[in-house]
Amino acid sequence: MSERKRVADETVVVILAAGKGTRMGSGDQGKVRFPIDAVPAVNRQIRVFKRRGFNGFVLVVGKRAEQILDTVGKEHSGIAYVYQEPQLGTGHAAKMAAEALENMGFAGHVLVTMGDKLIEPPAIDALVSGYVKQRADMALLTIPKTKATEGSVGRVFVDSDGQVLDIIERVDRARQAMVDDLKKRAARAANLSAASVLRVVDRHLPNPEKQAVAVPELLALAKAGPTVDKAELQTLLESDAYNLQVDGKRYSAKQIERICRRVNPSLYLFRSEAFYEGVRMIDNDNAQGEYYLTDVVRLLAAVRNAEGQGKYRVRAVPVDNPDWVQGFNTPDELLTIQDYVRRKKALREQELGLGGRPRLKPSQYATPREWIHKIEEQKPALRRWLRKIYGRNPELHGQKCADLVRVLECYGRRFGFDGKVCIVRAPGQINLMGRHVDHRGGWTNFLPIDRETIAVVGVRDDNDVVAVNTEPKRFKPVRFNVSETIGGFAWSEWLNFVNSDWVRNMVYRAPDDWGNYVKAAIVRLQHGYQDVKIRGVNLALSGNVPVAAGLGSSSTIVVATLQAAIALNNFDLTSRQFVDLCGEGEWFVGRQGGPGGHAAIYLGQRGRIAHVGYLPFRVEKTIEAPRDHRLLIADSHVKATGNHSAKDVRNARLATYDLGLALLRQRCPEIAHSVEHLRDLDPASLRCSTSDVYRWLLKVPPSMTRRDFRSTLSREHHEMMEAHFATHPDPNRYHPRAVLLYGASEIMRSRMCVEYLEAGRVGEFGTLMKVSHDGDRVSRPGPDGAYHPASDDVSDEYLGRLVRDLASEDPDRVLRAQLYMQSGSYGCSTPEIDQMVDVAAALPHVAGAQIAGAGLGGCIMILTEKEGVEAARRALAKHYYRPAGLKPAVIPCTAVEGAGLAEF
Repeated sequence: MSERKRVADETVVVILAAGKGTRMGSGDQGKVRFPIDAVPAVNRQIRVFKRRGFNGFVLVVGKRAEQILDTVGKEHSGIAYVYQEPQLGTGHAAKMAAEALENMGFAGHVLVTMGDKLIEPPAIDALVSGYVKQRADMALLTIPKTKATEGSVGRVFVDSDGQVLDIIERVDRARQAMVDDLKKRAARAANLSAASVLRVVDRHLPNPEKQAVAVPELLALAKAGPTVDKAELQTLLESDAYNLQVDGKRYSAKQIERICRRVNPSLYLFRSEAFYEGVRMIDNDNAQGEYYLTDVVRLLAAVRNAEGQGKYRVRAVPVDNPDWVQGFNTPDELLTIQDYVRRKKALREQELGLGGRPRLKPSQYATPREWIHKIEEQKPALRRWLRKIYGRNPELHGQKCADLVRVLECYGRRFGFDGKVCIVRAPGQINLMGRHVDHRGGWTNFLPIDRETIAVVGVRDDNDVVAVNTEPKRFKPVRFNVSETIGGFAWSEWLNFVNSDWVRNMVYRAPDDWGNYVKAAIVRLQHGYQDVKIRGVNLALSGNVPVAAGLGSSSTIVVATLQAAIALNNFDLTSRQFVDLCGEGEWFVGRQGGPGGHAAIYLGQRGRIAHVGYLPFRVEKTIEAPRDHRLLIADSHVKATGNHSAKDVRNARLATYDLGLALLRQRCPEIAHSVEHLRDLDPASLRCSTSDVYRWLLKVPPSMTRRDFRSTLSREHHEMMEAHFATHPDPNRYHPRAVLLYGASEIMRSRMCVEYLEAGRVGEFGTLMKVSHDGDRVSRPGPDGAYHPASDDVSDEYLGRLVRDLASEDPDRVLRAQLYMQSGSYGCSTPEIDQMVDVAAALPHVAGAQIAGAGLGGCIMILTEKEGVEAARRALAKHYYRPAGLKPAVIPCTAVEGAGLAEF
């Protein structure tokens, strides 16, 4: 094993991540969450350390701890966190980390840095190598002084034996330069005016706040009268507090400038013994009352052993490239880092001969004329691609070829036939189990279907996006400028941007405009990659996913647009990043749900069901869809449009989830720390009984008003509560117990259903479909056959009965009382959909039926044996479509590949 690998294996990386980011111009997010090339700075840093072999991490977090835990948790697991409160400086944060590590008995190496830095791998390698070669107890990386670092980074003072004695911070250097200047003036003049003294102070230390901390006595002396008492001034200037000392010797500012040619970028490596002793010695005996980590250098260097010799070897590790470690405190400094990363990428592309053109193969990037010729020729490459995407289905292949030609001709008529374009297809999707729970940490079980959106996209030379549709009368042309759409919100949080009056007014003026979904994809990409100006695109789009039917028609537009923009702008994103951008992109249009549908569209595999988990996002497995059953989609013709009413209902349900869970945690402190997401309200996770879950739910009222929530929830939840209330009108009543019961049980169903499907237990899967739909149900048939409003019972009496049933020895009662057999009430169905589900579920060959999509209209899905397909069509036509005067719309689904670029 190499020495570097050995040290990495024995090291814990401590990242100080409690910075507030005040100077970044954003009061609502921690500094370490600001993105560098679309990756939060702290995640990027952890990723770099992991690639160099480090696997142990401790993050010190502060007031925005929940944000940082959420950000880091989406990408990295196994991270330990230490909470710093109050936040009394970097030395205090290091003390908190040292205390935690000592309590764990850790005795290896400790690498310490700040989370608001770009750290390149060679910097880490150099630090470890220098630490080992110099047999250091503490090693700190040093870089050359540059214009970017000379004003804000401490100078490293190294003696002739190589021992680092101190780090001289900028304010100390400025104060010494001020003192040196005033000493000279006092020696030459009989007296000094107060104004001349203040001018010297302003020149060396312009910030009034720093003046008040660094030289309070000097300011008081200068403000006592028009002239300064020379004797008092000289006495003050000769005091130890006004003279920079290293190892007991005084130095002038010019001497420090000459001796200290290198600076400290805050990358340290310690033996644990030195780390523990060093941070214990740090005190806050200064005007700010804070603890500074850089003091550890001076303190360790001064420790002597019994023989009077230095106990610790504190060594500098010099590197010549200042870009290897770069920090940021302001937007300008972050932009400098962004520009550095962008230039590195551009140089790499240039070396590969790519330049700025899209990095696409000829089989992915051609003119519309060339694409149409390929299709008309029906060459083997096209036939192979069709079989890969759609299976062996000649009839479907012919339909898809016609669709491709149609949208290519649409593009050519509007933008020309001779500029190169890519083609992106994005299929609709059906979620077999796991409705409304992806954003609660649950699971979804998706199947991509053959109804899809096809986009033909070419790059522009400006920042505009121009989009046309093959149905221009139904979907009008769209044009917008990306930069103008973002406006002045580039540095704001994405959530703040989409909730701004600017965006609300833009979207609310045309809530059902298909162009909003094109904007959602492009603008989210630009907001995430603020260091790069996204090139505009020309886009022609065609689709046959039923609109507002719960099959993801709008999500297919987002996925297709984003995938094309990424391909044409040469971005390289992980699947998780892509799916998150899609899900967050739809916040732009007021849909603040999870990314489940986008994951299905993007990651789907033909003939297989994707079992996808969330928070963090991951594809846990794919399983084969039942071969002896068909999935039917039946359209209710009730449109689940993006109008304000539907969005308001959905946003009210999301609010109920968060407010209900906050109240549950508040009233059940014994589980508050274990239940981060609703998925954690699970007997197996909590090592409790199902009865315990029901007893906890009894502490959440069945019905609450906004006034109830405001008077009940503690102050820490008020910001979240008011943010939710702002997303929808007051519904008068929220139903937190019913929604929590629905969510907890649906999460369990969404997890266990794959076991049924893998084992061929389709009938039991159908039972789960029935219970799941009952959670969305809003009506039931009465004696007259008409459907009347209804919801499932979640009363105290009902939950008490479940507890008694679980304690009984009756197998049927115990089964019915299981958590996964409870429907709760989410209430996003419609009476029409309830009727269709009941008609289908009563048929002999049907395993199960339930609502499809997010609800409030749209479709139902029916899982039936193959011989039951025609019976289902006839029954729905007889009992639903014909009595309502509607055209029958029952579609057998063909499972296809997930979204991607056409390649043939």
